[in-house]
Amino acid sequence: MIGRLYGIGTGPGDPELLTLKAINTIQSCEVVAVPTTGEAERVAYNIVEKYLAGKELLECRFSMDRELAKREEARQVAAAGIIEQLDKGKDVAFITLGDPTTYSTYMYVHKIIVEKGYQAEIIPGISSYSAAAAALGIALCEGNESLMIIPARHEKNFEEILEYSGNKVIMKSGANLAQVLGSLKERGYNKKTKIACGVTMAGQQLFTSIEDYENAPEGGYFTIAIVKENE
Repeated sequence: MIGRLYGIGTGPGDPELLTLKAINTIQSCEVVAVPTTGEAERVAYNIVEKYLAGKELLECRFSMDRELAKREEARQVAAAGIIEQLDKGKDVAFITLGDPTTYSTYMYVHKIIVEKGYQAEIIPGISSYSAAAAALGIALCEGNESLMIIPARHEKNFEEILEYSGNKVIMKSGANLAQVLGSLKERGYNKKTKIACGVTMAGQQLFTSIEDYENAPEGGYFTIAIVKENE
């Protein structure tokens, strides 16, 4: 019998936001695939660690190299390791921070494995941006408002994207975040932009304007900005 792959969202950081289905699925799987790309993956592991007793851990190394070929090669290697376990009849739980369908490394592996004829299921998790909105006490969108999710490191036409109508979630922050926030400020969105750093994690910080954020210590990788156009 061939095993089944499960892509499991662990939620944004607080272990209490891990869903019951995620817990039950992890406990039912013999193997847990643990990506080792960076800080997000370490957080995902910490969230589920208490449920891993007796599990076989499969380390999946992914590349963050700018060269696409190197990233794709790492994904193929990770997928091959998972397939080896599936061929042994073992179910594999692949953990990922937040939700698997939003900027998740898991989806690259999911596509490779499904295309090879294996069965895979996605277990959704609470996304970081929905947790951020909840912590800030605001709606992501209301009535007929639209919502756009934008990676801060978007390399093309960012200024044009900021002109699009609708509320915006800006995530995957990095070196470009200061520039993005500067552009928003110039457009009059200072007080219309709310920012959450490390939402639901220890040391969570919340800011009600861009200026508040700029006057605080660096928020780090887990920083999300929510722009409310009609605030």
